[in-house]
Order: sequence, then C-alpha cells, then structure tokens
Amino acid sequence: MSILDGESGYNMNSSPFRHLSNSVSWGAVREMNAVETMFWRVDSSAGVEANLVGLLLLDRAPDWERLVDRHQWVVRAAPLLRKRLVEPPLHWGRPFWADDPAFDVTHHLRRVRLPSPGSRRQLLDFAQTLSMSPFSPARPLWEAVLVEGVDGHGAAYLLKLHHSLTDGTGASQLVYLLVDAEAEPAEEKLLPPMPPNRRADNRTLLVAGRFARMLGRLRPPRVSGKIRHRAAPAVSVLSSAQRNGAAPRSRRLPDVAALLGMAKSFAHATVLPSAPPAPLLAGRSRYAHFEMVDVPFAALRAAGKACGGTFNDAYLAGLAGAFDRYHRRFGLALDILPALLPISVRRPGAVAGGNHLASTRLVLPVGGRTPAERVGLIHDAVTAVREGPTLHALSLISRPITPLPPSVVGRITKEMFRDNDLLASNFAGIPQPVYLAGAKVVAIQPYAPLLRGAVSVALVSYVDQAQMGVNLDTGAITEPGVFVRCLRESFDEVIGLASRQEQARGEPTAQRGR
Repeated sequence: MSILDGESGYNMNSSPFRHLSNSVSWGAVREMNAVETMFWRVDSSAGVEANLVGLLLLDRAPDWERLVDRHQWVVRAAPLLRKRLVEPPLHWGRPFWADDPAFDVTHHLRRVRLPSPGSRRQLLDFAQTLSMSPFSPARPLWEAVLVEGVDGHGAAYLLKLHHSLTDGTGASQLVYLLVDAEAEPAEEKLLPPMPPNRRADNRTLLVAGRFARMLGRLRPPRVSGKIRHRAAPAVSVLSSAQRNGAAPRSRRLPDVAALLGMAKSFAHATVLPSAPPAPLLAGRSRYAHFEMVDVPFAALRAAGKACGGTFNDAYLAGLAGAFDRYHRRFGLALDILPALLPISVRRPGAVAGGNHLASTRLVLPVGGRTPAERVGLIHDAVTAVREGPTLHALSLISRPITPLPPSVVGRITKEMFRDNDLLASNFAGIPQPVYLAGAKVVAIQPYAPLLRGAVSVALVSYVDQAQMGVNLDTGAITEPGVFVRCLRESFDEVIGLASRQEQARGEPTAQRGR
C-alpha cells in the first residue's frame, strides 16, 4: 500500500503490472523479510488482525469451472500461494516459506450464497466477518470466496490474504493475474508446469541455507588495481607525516545534537504518536465494520491540481475533512489527527508480490481549515516525508527487532501501531473494464486491516472511479452511518475545489477536461 508514490491509477502495461505479462514469479521468495515477520508476529503473538481483503463486485455469477481453472493457473504462476510458513528453531527470527505437500486449491476456494434479498449490506457483513477470521499456519495464508445472490442475480468475489504475504500493490498484481481483458478471451492461458513439492521444511537445513546466503553477502569486495593505485598516494602522505612527527588529522566527531535529532525523527516516524489521539475515537472493539465509497477519479485529481497538490493530497484532505465533520456532529472540535501512511519502496523489476513498503506517522490538519488549505498543508507534509531521512525508518528498525522472541516482536510491533486514528493507503488500479471467469467486474473495493486504528481506508482506481474500502472499528466510530455521510460530504467539498477555481478564472466548468 502506498500513499507517496505520486498519482494513483496505473496503466496495465506499466508499473507495477508490466513485468507480469511474460513471467510467472509472484511471490518467488524463500523467507519472510523483516516487515513481513512483524505483520505475522503482531497477528499470531499479539492478537492484532493483519488480513487484507479485496472485494470484486460482479454483474453476474462467473462460470465456476472456469474460476477454479483460473485459480489452478494462478497458484502455479504465484509460487507463494502454494507455500506455508515454517518457523525457525525456537520460533526466533524470520519464518521461512516452504512448499505445502498437501496443497489443494479447493481447500482455499469456495462459494456461498447470500440469503434473500442479498443486499450490499449483507455482502459487506459477510466480508468483514471473513476478514476477522484467523489463518491456520499449517496451510498457505490465503483464501477466496465466490458470493452468489448479490442484489438478486449479481455476485462478488472476495480474496483474503495475510499481510505477511503481500502489500496492497502486490495484491493488486495478483488480481491482475486473475482477471481477463475480455469476457471470452480468444486464447485461454496455458497452465505453467507445476514444480514438484520440495520437502524443504527441515528447520536445520533452512537455517543453514540462510546463514550460507548471509556469509555470501558478507564476502569482502574485490579491490581493483585502479582503486589500489588511487589509494596509494593517500597512504604515502599519511606515512610521511607520521615519520616527520606530525600528528595525523583527527576524524571529525559526529554532531551529537544531530544524531539525537535524527533518533527523535525516527521514533516519531515509527513508534511515538505523531499527535495525541482524538478522545472521541479512544474506544476499541477489535470488530471491523466495512463500508464502500466511490468518487470520480479525474475530478479528485483535478481538485488536487487546482490547489497545487496531487491526487494523494486531495484524497487525504477528503479523509481529514470527514473527521472534522464527524466531530462537529457530536459538538466537538478536532484540530489535528494522528495518521499512519504506508509508503511503497518497491523498485522497478522487483519480484511481484511480497511487502516492499515502509510507513510513517503524519499529522493531518483537520479543524479550522478550508479544504484548499488542507490540500496545501498535506502536500508540504507528504513532500517532506518523501524527501526526508526517515523514509526507510521502518526497515532500519525492524531488522534488529525480528530476531527476538515472537512475543517480544509482537509487543513491539503492536506499540508501533498505537494511537493512530487513521490508516490511509492507495495503490495501483486498472483503467479499463476487466472480467473474472466471464463475469464483468463492476467495482473493486480494497480493505486494509485496522492495526489498532480507529479507521482504515484503502483506495484503488478502477476505470474512472476512485473506489475506497472503509474499515471502521465500531468501538471508536460508534455511528458508522454518520461517518460515511461525513466522508461523502467531505469528498464532494474537495471535488468542488477544481470547479470553483475555474469559475474564479472565468473558465466554463463544462469545458474542464477529465
């Protein structure tokens, strides 16, 4: 999940989907990285649910046999979907991924039918219950459900993934592997060969392999003759100075104040709350409540541009405005809001899937500002994070933490998610209609875990809509319907910024490009 990547909405032929067209490498890894280990430990050892759910709304029920066949193809194209985790000795350190010798795709794919009338609310209730059920570590950490009887003759497809498998961008890549550009593609995708299951779950061998790879990375680099030649004069000068009795030039000591300032910045980016949490949102129930909100993508992007910001800035401003409205409905004022923003650090050509993210705590301006002022302030704050030294703070902190006992890692990770009232993310979308086993995908709604937050909102663009999956903790947001109305009103206000600016310049609103 990324909020700092620039504009949302990617072409299917460009990053992050470009390299998937001719490769079958989603999740081709042997062990969890440090961030993935923290997601697993905070769930399994600290009881903080860390599941991602993608909801694809369909115009009709897809062909079941075609859907099963497509999953048979995908689990071969995505090796991690066939692997279960294997703990290291004493469960200390990062878990490994090993082939599940009993893997069967039908253990992970099922279908259900909603009771009449099959409303959207019934669908969301089913999805939020699914999101809260834990995975068994004895099997690969994913499941998919076809839900029939939605709105009468419609259907929905739910894909649930543990966050230790992938981030939001990786989940979007996986959806791309599942869908087709046409309802009836001219050529069905041929099944890649299924590699034989490896009995590589012997912990001693896995640990030995890890240490061998670590030793390989620690080998001293080869020094070329050219480098040795350039280094020789410096060595000669130093030796001459010492022979003549001159004291060698001392190294400059690091600036203690600068180091302390850097440590404080890292702590505020990862562990310490960025601002006091809102008292109105202090309650936590650990129960998820799902909602869906859509806004026109082009209009939201134009609103950000009109205020000198980006699509992301307008998105965050809309969320901040919703919190302002919700508090005012209770007769309360809220000046600022502590938020946690995932940041994608995925590099071009990286293996698809997995978690390539960092995160940062940010203070969002809420009360006493106009929507345009919020966009500007958020733009400045996000730019400072993107260009600042704390961008990789999570990665640096997580590496020395993950070798500790699981309970310790879980507690530390739990504290890192403490006192965030909002977790906001967005990631790559698909700009044209797609189909799942013959059924047209009407909408794509992503749902990110709460991770101890009051509200978690994930956004993905699909065709011409920015589609938000809204996850609310009902202990914090006691009036979910009111909060959703506040969201819609706030985004209507933000979207109106572009038309108001055009009117101020004397430009006809009707001529505004999409």
